[in-house]
Amino acid sequence: MVLRFEVNQAEAFRQGVNVQKSTNHIDVKPEELPQEVRNLIADRLDGIDVCELDDEGKRLYLENPQADGFREVPNRIPKRIIAKLPTFEALMEAIRANEKQINR
Repeated sequence: MVLRFEVNQAEAFRQGVNVQKSTNHIDVKPEELPQEVRNLIADRLDGIDVCELDDEGKRLYLENPQADGFREVPNRIPKRIIAKLPTFEALMEAIRANEKQINR
């Protein structure tokens, strides 16, 4: 399955990593991941987008003034989680940091 998330290009540059685009795609095999990791990712999925969660554990969205009308809520787009590097490990670090912010 492909997961899409954002990468902080400035942070990657500081670490000597050239990231061509701020949007990153990685391919994962869910069956190879522990259940805890699958749950963390699944809670944040909107299609293939890995979204940030708010304090209540709900996916965050940004207003989209140029809505295409094809989404369930056409005036909103997913607020993708931002990782420091374009790797699965960095994605999980960002997810775990977001998880700590949630009041559950």
